[in-house]
Amino acid sequence: MNNFALFTNELVSGISIVARPKLSGLGEHWGVLLPNGYVAHCTDDKGPHYVTYQEFAAGRPVKEIRKVPMSESHATMQRIQQEVSRPAGYHLIENNCEIFASRVTGGPPESPQVKGWAFVLAVLTFVTIVAKAG
Repeated sequence: MNNFALFTNELVSGISIVARPKLSGLGEHWGVLLPNGYVAHCTDDKGPHYVTYQEFAAGRPVKEIRKVPMSESHATMQRIQQEVSRPAGYHLIENNCEIFASRVTGGPPESPQVKGWAFVLAVLTFVTIVAKAG
């Protein structure tokens, strides 16, 4: 796809972080819905790239996580274009779909799902250690 077609001189509005259930069934997959109907997202096989809304949804319900403030729209579009043109690649802990969506929209580069799984793992490790000691 020609990336130039995704960017115009028109005022950009209506950018949102969106999510749908992961195809594996575990957790959510995040992306950034653009005013033209495309979604910028980061996947393990392609890194940061664009797909249509329908391709992103993959037949699953899509929900809005948060709207990007209008004051951040232009900077968001610039950050997305930079990420797609020089992709860093996907990394489960350092550059997953949540981190990508949060970072390009001006938020902190964090992943609530990874934090949640890390907490669960820590609790299970603690319980295992306590069980073995007792």
